[in-house]
Formats: sequence, C-alpha cells, structure tokens
Amino acid sequence: MILRDDICGRQAPRWLQRLLVRRYGTNPFGEPRYRLVWAPSRRERSGGEWTDWDGGRALRRVAAMRRVPKYPGEVCWLIERWAPASSYGVPEQWYRPAATGGTVLPCGIAALGDYPHRGDYEDIGARMYWYPTERHVTLAIDACERGLSNAPASPAARARRRTLAAEQEQQHRDSEFDQLAADLFDDAAPAFHGAPMVGYGGSHRPALVEMAERIGIRQHPL
Repeated sequence: MILRDDICGRQAPRWLQRLLVRRYGTNPFGEPRYRLVWAPSRRERSGGEWTDWDGGRALRRVAAMRRVPKYPGEVCWLIERWAPASSYGVPEQWYRPAATGGTVLPCGIAALGDYPHRGDYEDIGARMYWYPTERHVTLAIDACERGLSNAPASPAARARRRTLAAEQEQQHRDSEFDQLAADLFDDAAPAFHGAPMVGYGGSHRPALVEMAERIGIRQHPL
C-alpha cells in the first residue's frame, strides 16, 4: 500500500477505517476506496507565487508548490472516494497552460501539483458535524454507490474548477504584492517628492527600499 502525505493531524477512528475497507474494498494500490477525513487535517498541493512574511515584513517572493488546506474553513468529518488517474485526463493535458484547459499557471507551476498517477481522493458531499457513527457513514457511502451522491461533476471537472480557483487566488496574491510594492515606494519617497527644501539630510538609503529590492521589487509597480 502506498503512503500518502495528504492528511496532517487528526485521523479517523481506526475501527471505522477498518469497517470501510471490509465493506467497500480497496483500490489497486491497497488503499481504501472510501475514507473518512477530518476536514481541517486534509492537505493538497497548490502551486503559484508566494510572498513569505515575518510579521508585517515581506521576506521573499518565490514560485513554488506548497501544501495548503483542501477544505479551508470547514470543521467537520467528511467522506472521500478514490478516483483513478484516468478520471483526471492524461498527463499531457494536465501540464498544459491553464488558459488551454491544463493546470499550469503563467509562473510555470502546475496549480494542483503533479499529475495524480495513482489517483486521488474526492469529496462525495457528505458532512458530519458530530462524532461519526457506522450508520451515518454507511448511509452516505451507500447513497454514493447508488449514484445518488450530490458530489458535483467529475474529478476532471473538479480539477478544472480548482485550477480556476488557484488562478483567482494567484491574482489576489499578485494584487496584494503590487499594493505592498506601491506602499513601500510611497513610504520611501523623499519628502515633498524630491522638491527643494531647506536643509540636507545626507544620502541615507531607506531601509524600505532595501527590503523591496530583497524581495525582487526594483521599480514602482503602478
């Protein structure tokens, strides 16, 4: 059985994990077809450009793949079903630019990480805000098995939506970064925008300008 690193923290009760394997079986890699997940513990890969902060101070800006919460803001138990790699299309399509239906952002990184050669787990739509019981879990999975699940669309369609969400999140980070750059240069600008004034303050290099250059800002973005 392969070991995934997409769960960090609270685990499902072992007796329920064993029940799901006995009742619903495993995938070709020896993993359960269905699994119970504590939403805050679930992680996924997200690619893009990130600004690292130290308090209110920007340290660096990097293009990288990072692990982020898959279900941000949700505090509940949920059920995921394994989907084979073929559900996500072919690798060639996955690694195309997002603008042409793939997952690769303009920064050159795949928004959803590497192509899932061993498949991935997808939410079936069931939520439990209480301690899960055998009855609640099996009712939800049996409904899914009968095709009554309210899980939206196919894994490939979900991947496209997640890519779109990643693009929007990247645009939000870019906007924040541009505003930071503008604020840095505005704060570091000489008094009176360089107009002559009485007195002379020397040639001190503003610390804000040095910080801007350290994180890759060389000119005012606006």
